[in-house]
Amino acid sequence: MVELTLLTLLNFVATDFCSTRMRGMDTLKSVLIAYSKANDKFGGSNVRRVITNSPGLEAAAIAIAVSKCPGQL
Repeated sequence: MVELTLLTLLNFVATDFCSTRMRGMDTLKSVLIAYSKANDKFGGSNVRRVITNSPGLEAAAIAIAVSKCPGQL
């Protein structure tokens, strides 16, 4: 398996986040569903490792979400 990186994780999560937001789900539920799908795909320990070891995670996550689905935050 390819090493999971912050960029890969955030792009994957943002796609699912945007999809659920566009279907009318609220922000928190959309984030949690996208996170759970990332756990399914990459494994919980890999996802937690990337989150734990990534400075500036919040800013990067917001930037990717805004670029993929502006107006959904």
